[in-house]
Amino acid sequence: MRKLILSIATVGALGMAPAPVPADAAVAGRCLDGVIADCNEDFPNTDERLIAIRGWCYMIRSAWCWF
Repeated sequence: MRKLILSIATVGALGMAPAPVPADAAVAGRCLDGVIADCNEDFPNTDERLIAIRGWCYMIRSAWCWF
């Protein structure tokens, strides 16, 4: 019974969390545009390995947009 009450309270608390607003998405979009441009500049598409590294660059640098 205790676990049931705790899980209901947890779901209720998560339901009350604020949803992201469109302004958050706009800021992240501008950040991602810069990340894409920087990665394209740092790793041009002249070699297959550089293209693969550029994909990882997108993932790693875009993580910073969310903090």
